Amino acid sequence: MNSNSTDQMAVLIQELHHPDKEHRAATVQKIVQHGEGAIEPLVKLLNDPDWRVRYRAAETLGLLRSRQQVQDLIQSCDDEKDHVRYMAAKALGMIKDIRAVPTLIHLLSDEHQYTRGIAATGLAAIGEPVAAKEIESALAREPDQAVREKMIQSLKTLNG
Repeated sequence: MNSNSTDQMAVLIQELHHPDKEHRAATVQKIVQHGEGAIEPLVKLLNDPDWRVRYRAAETLGLLRSRQQVQDLIQSCDDEKDHVRYMAAKALGMIKDIRAVPTLIHLLSDEHQYTRGIAATGLAAIGEPVAAKEIESALAREPDQAVREKMIQSLKTLNG
């Protein structure tokens, strides 16, 4: 990355702290256009004090689909904030790296219903056969109908 591009990236990274949700969402799209040069500063943001910044960093890393930050996203699946766990799980499903399978299986039992649903979707996207048994087990205990539907759809995807 040249210095002008590095300066632009620094400004965009700072824009992820903007108070307006739509502004942060638009910034994500601009950062994605910079490609892999954005990864290092985004990984640092996975530890930002503001959960909204961590959320957007995880989202952007998923959209970049680079496997080099999978371990960082796996760690974000333990975040105290449910929105961050959700987005880290979603990003892992977008990247489709087998290293995420144990973490996504664990998230099938998350306290947050959207996180449970996106974990099932991510497992289906990765396509690891062992996931079907785990999703079936989670489905048997799942109280939320919307999550049940995601799990059923994930099983259909896995079972082809």
